[in-house]
Amino acid sequence: MKKILLLVPAFLLAFQISKAQTEKGSQTLGVNLIFNTQKSSNVSVNPSTGTSSNTKNKYNNFGIGPNYSYFIADKLDIGANLSYDHLSVDNGEFSSPSTHHQYDYGAQIFIRKYFMYGDKLGLRAGPYLGYSRYNVKYTYDYPGAAVNSNSSKTDSYNAGINLGLVYYPTKKIGVSATLANIYYAHSKSDDGAQSHGSTDSFNGSFISNGLGLSLFYVFGAK
Repeated sequence: MKKILLLVPAFLLAFQISKAQTEKGSQTLGVNLIFNTQKSSNVSVNPSTGTSSNTKNKYNNFGIGPNYSYFIADKLDIGANLSYDHLSVDNGEFSSPSTHHQYDYGAQIFIRKYFMYGDKLGLRAGPYLGYSRYNVKYTYDYPGAAVNSNSSKTDSYNAGINLGLVYYPTKKIGVSATLANIYYAHSKSDDGAQSHGSTDSFNGSFISNGLGLSLFYVFGAK
């Protein structure tokens, strides 16, 4: 009986901590991080000459940006985030080397519903609207090529639904990771004098290759 009486206050305390983190009036302020790196090697053989070439590709992607949200009701928040990403690709080929650098800037607004399992772990999901600007520069050294570099810019407007895992190691600190993302995007690209156009796409991903995490601080709760 004494053990039960001791467990009841502990359970109520854990419940209050979980409720405070996602209750109406709570706020979060944090940073989003994404990192992805890949290396590949490919050997190709020319059957007519018997010569071979080895191509090594290096792919690096890093992104960072602030995020903020406010709980308009228990387990329901609205918010916004900003993002900056840098993507680089280098094929490392000696005969015709090329590099690709891409700089992305974006903003997003969202609303999310929380589904907590206990006092620390849960899921959150909801729709979002976003805008992104992609600036890309290619450099290459192809034999006989008159131009060895070109650049392009793309404006993308997107809307989708995001599913994430959320974990609270302490009352004031939270960590989240994206599990799935389904979205529609309308993009307009401009390659200067070479070409321009628009694209409509529908995409979905589940636990993508890149490591995307969000670390945030909880405040404003009782």
